[in-house]
Amino acid sequence: MKKLQSKIGLLLFTLLFTAVSFAQNVTLPRVSQQASITQRLGLSDVTINYHSPSVQGRQIFGGIVPYGQIWRAGANENTTIHFTHDAKIEGEKIAAGTYGLYMLPNSNGEVKVLFSKFSKSWGTNVPDEKDLALMITVKSKTIPFQEWLSYNFTNRGSKNLTATLQWEKTQIPFNIEFDVNAIMVDNFRQELKGVAGFGWRGHMQAASYCVQNNINLEEAMVWIEKSIASSKGFSNLAVKAQLLANKGQVAEAEKIMDEAIPTGSPNQLNNYGYQLLGLGKTKKAIEVFTLNVERNQNHPFIWGFLDSLGEAYLKDGNKKLALKYYKLAKTKAPQNQHAYLDGVIAGIK
Repeated sequence: MKKLQSKIGLLLFTLLFTAVSFAQNVTLPRVSQQASITQRLGLSDVTINYHSPSVQGRQIFGGIVPYGQIWRAGANENTTIHFTHDAKIEGEKIAAGTYGLYMLPNSNGEVKVLFSKFSKSWGTNVPDEKDLALMITVKSKTIPFQEWLSYNFTNRGSKNLTATLQWEKTQIPFNIEFDVNAIMVDNFRQELKGVAGFGWRGHMQAASYCVQNNINLEEAMVWIEKSIASSKGFSNLAVKAQLLANKGQVAEAEKIMDEAIPTGSPNQLNNYGYQLLGLGKTKKAIEVFTLNVERNQNHPFIWGFLDSLGEAYLKDGNKKLALKYYKLAKTKAPQNQHAYLDGVIAGIK
């Protein structure tokens, strides 16, 4: 009987030990801690998740990271890279999504960067060719020593950026590009079906982006007409005028701006006057600046509006009237602007 009880006890202990062995472990700090970096470009995000090992006096590339072998581009689980929208890597297309990120360095400085369709693997489970969504080749660079492996985003432009891995004395860069304009226009279409489409501002903002980038002009005209129909004002009329001008309909654009001028705020008119100066339409700029001065004698920035009118007359070659308005501006300007205005006045004399 005692032997039977002993055997039962041993069996229960074995089962309990086995159950505990397969139970979830507690979370402990790792030597190579997890890190993440995200960069937005337009409306698109690129996120790299990785674990960051240190050099610890070891030779990295050609050492613990052998040449000619696929490497997890970090430590522990595989490094991942996520794109919120379709992108191009070094000019090659890749669909939106999350990818396992691997690298294959060579002794000549070339590095193959691999984007695996599988993003939840342990890092040493390297992808086969059939597992790859994309593979590109880049050239590594020599950098000052860096103890910890890290990723960064550099050379950030309006439509592209460079993702870089840095470790020891090596940097591995690869270029990422989004079709920002197409993504923006598609997002406008979606948002204008929601709350943004119920007022004048959303349609105007979408149309303004298009005219500034000279894209999607036909649909932009539809959007700006909806904005004007909702609430006509200087801002949306000015966008319509820009659209017409972009299409070569200059006379129609000028007519729209003549309609917009009476509705403009002091700052809008001042800015429009400078736009006209930039286009070489000095006489028209003088008209706009003059109207702004006449309408806003008690405005806190009246000295600035007078300064603008003086500048327009000076550009038109009329030094007499330029001096008149610069001197008048000084009488209205705060003390900290007097030295600037004295310099302008002395230069005209």
